[in-house]
Amino acid sequence: MSACGIGSGEYAGNILGEMEAGLASEDSGDTTKAGQDERDSGSTPENTAEGRSAGTETEIDIPKEYVIEDFPAILQMPELPTGCEITALTMTLNYYGYHVDKVTMAAEYLPVAEDITYYGNDGLLHGNDLNEYFIGDPFSEDGVVCGTGAIVTAADSYLEDAGSSLTAVDLTGTEPEALYELVSEDTPVVVWVTIEMANRDEAQGWYTDDGEYVEWSNNDHGAVLIGYSPDTVTIADPISGIVEYDRAQFERVYAARGSHGVILA
Repeated sequence: MSACGIGSGEYAGNILGEMEAGLASEDSGDTTKAGQDERDSGSTPENTAEGRSAGTETEIDIPKEYVIEDFPAILQMPELPTGCEITALTMTLNYYGYHVDKVTMAAEYLPVAEDITYYGNDGLLHGNDLNEYFIGDPFSEDGVVCGTGAIVTAADSYLEDAGSSLTAVDLTGTEPEALYELVSEDTPVVVWVTIEMANRDEAQGWYTDDGEYVEWSNNDHGAVLIGYSPDTVTIADPISGIVEYDRAQFERVYAARGSHGVILA
């Protein structure tokens, strides 16, 4: 079995901290993004993000449309046929000035677990936690999926090795309008969606050792939200590059995937 993303029922807590992102550096040899030094030095950004807690319905005043400029598109193929989520994270790291490649992120930082399921004494199907691990091998067409927990772990492990004070924040449960506000502040959001933003295929899943039910479908996918307008969203897609999709359809798919997202802050 294989897919390109993950959905699970886990709900994360409030979105933390104050966030600000500068514009991407145009110098391919520059490993520091504008504004990164300020955040890494521990100083407090001026912009705040009130009312962004998961599930908040606070009305947000943001620009009518916005697209993050100079966002680096990276394709997952051919090296990572099922590694869409880690490729999406790699794009985001590159945007912030960390020029690590997708293969290094997949091989050295992405937590991986075997694609093994079994029936327990309770008569239920059990398997590894596909929120906390990539199930299978992202370098193989037989790889399955990973969720926000795995991407947060990969991001935090890399950022610690890089000596950065940035950390990954799990936005699970966050409403789309709050995602658009983040984008309007030049903060890209790794989002769990579907391939070509199609309606989600029928989901299947199992129970983890902790008793949590996790699920995935054949067309699950991971990408990066980098823009929006009244009718469209702009996505950095590990399969298709920079593309636009219908905004209402994105919001339906995002909800169907469990409203999962991750940012760096």
